[in-house]
Amino acid sequence: MTSPFTGFDNSVLTFQIAGGTYTTNTLGNRIPATIPTIIKALLKPVTDSGAVERYAKEIQQFAGADGFASLLEGYLVLPTTYPQGVEFLMEADIEIMVALGKPETGRFKLLPITQSPYVVGMGIDIVTPIKGIFRRN
Repeated sequence: MTSPFTGFDNSVLTFQIAGGTYTTNTLGNRIPATIPTIIKALLKPVTDSGAVERYAKEIQQFAGADGFASLLEGYLVLPTTYPQGVEFLMEADIEIMVALGKPETGRFKLLPITQSPYVVGMGIDIVTPIKGIFRRN
């Protein structure tokens, strides 16, 4: 089933999911192989000042001393549910279209979000919310 937001997606998130195999570097350390997992989403800045205040410390830590970060929320477009291996608090590379069609790149930290109990009870899986912190490169 397709998302009702198909065609309105404005961002591409690329998560690196552990692939189950390892390589060994020159120092003998094992490094897990990863598989890129792509999610398309419709994201917009959070306008609720209470939500921004609730995540203020997390936003500041993710932004760092010289960075700028903002809280984004929206819905998954493709796939319509989180793929296996994508978990809350993971980071992804993001490319998001902003005003005047200018893409921006950065990092995105996926924050925990609760789906509506009504939506879960009805078995609806085409409107999955997403929330996270966006740090520009």
